[in-house]
Amino acid sequence: MLALSQSPFSLFEHLDRQLHQAEGTPVAEIRENDDCYQLAVELPGISKDAIEVKATEHGMAISADRPKVDSGEDRVLSEFHYGSWRRNFYFGKRIDPNQLQAELQDGILHVTAPKVDSVRAVSIKVRN
Repeated sequence: MLALSQSPFSLFEHLDRQLHQAEGTPVAEIRENDDCYQLAVELPGISKDAIEVKATEHGMAISADRPKVDSGEDRVLSEFHYGSWRRNFYFGKRIDPNQLQAELQDGILHVTAPKVDSVRAVSIKVRN
């Protein structure tokens, strides 16, 4: 059961997760600490060579392809999702796309995105 007291947006987050699962788009989890964002995406059965991670300073896109394998046998039931998908993630603070680290372990893609120090305000003298 979903507890609405957790967050005013928890119902929307729950519905979004359900929609992604129904579409075959993998579900994800994002954690944040002072230095970085840590993203985990469930990708069971997908090889690391089939995954692409692209990043900008504002977020990242993760895409992959799960081709349908024809074994020559008739399937009685198939709930697997085949084909290509892409998912975009945006962060509240800028990240350094050149320092991303990604690792696939036990069907979970772990991506670490280091934050970029915020731009500091400076004073500029006005000249004639």
